[in-house]
Amino acid sequence: METAPLTDDDEDLIAQVAATNDRTYDPEFFDGAHIVAGGVRLADGTVHEGVSLPASVGRASMCAEPVAVGSAIADGYGHDDLRTCVAVAYPRGEDETEPSVVPPCGSCRELLADYDPDLRVVVPVDGKRRVARAMDLLPTRTW
Repeated sequence: METAPLTDDDEDLIAQVAATNDRTYDPEFFDGAHIVAGGVRLADGTVHEGVSLPASVGRASMCAEPVAVGSAIADGYGHDDLRTCVAVAYPRGEDETEPSVVPPCGSCRELLADYDPDLRVVVPVDGKRRVARAMDLLPTRTW
C-alpha cells in the first residue's frame, strides 16, 4: 500500500477530531463505549465530524466515519467534495494516555471507497500517521 506523509491540514484535522472525541466521551454511557470520533475535510476546507454511536444491539451501532460523511451530505455537500478522513480513538486504560488515529473498519473502508476511491484516509502505519487512498485500503476489491 502506497502512503504519503501528513500535511499541516491533516494534523489540524486530527487535532480537531481528537478535541471533539475528548469533549463527547462519556464514560458512564455504555461503560464508555463511545470511543471514536471521525472527521472529513471537504474541498472548501470545511470539516464535518461524527462520533461512534454504540447500541445495545451491536448491528445498530454506527462507526464515526459514516456519521461524519452523512453530516457532510446532509449539509448539501456531494461525494466529490470529500477530501480527507480520519478516525481518532479515545485513550483507554492506563497504557494509553493520548488519543490515537485508528484505521477504518472493513465496512467503513467499503463506504469511503464507494463515496470517493481517491479519498485521503489518515491511517497508522508502523507507528506513524500516514495518508492512503481509500481504494488502497481495499487491495482485493473486485467490484
